[in-house]
Amino acid sequence: NLDGVEAQAGVSFDSVLLPDFGDRLLQLAPLLPYYDIDPGRVRFLGSALWEDQRITREPALIGAWFPAPPPEARADFVARYKQVYGGEPPRIATLAYDAMALAAVLARNPTGPDFSAAAIANPNGFAGADGIFRFRPDGAAERGLAVLEVQRSGFRTISPAPKDFRELTR
Repeated sequence: NLDGVEAQAGVSFDSVLLPDFGDRLLQLAPLLPYYDIDPGRVRFLGSALWEDQRITREPALIGAWFPAPPPEARADFVARYKQVYGGEPPRIATLAYDAMALAAVLARNPTGPDFSAAAIANPNGFAGADGIFRFRPDGAAERGLAVLEVQRSGFRTISPAPKDFRELTR
């Protein structure tokens, strides 16, 4: 509760994580400046679910950062999808596409199809429609994400996604 707190004078933080999205984020964001959390001094941080053009119209979120798949990878997928199906793909379509592409890659192994846990958990990962991804031995997925900044004109990449997982271990 920030009621009665002078954020710039009494609170020592330089960022706020806003894990919500959609309509609730758009209702929450204007309240932060109302409670003296100045988006010019405190960086708002979000999740990949912020990839929604509506947030570019919320003044409190201009300059905020969030992780997302590399926009250029998604744009290529969307263009191909539109050409084939005549409309915008659902956001989840890239996951289905990547799952099928991964199965095709594993099926084309030079020594025969290999759908083993070791093959799926290849530490070098795979190139997908939303950029690179890999599976850890525990089954959790990792993605190479970009960091985007919210601007009035859209989203600007401030840190590009890695092209290879070896970039992350240097």
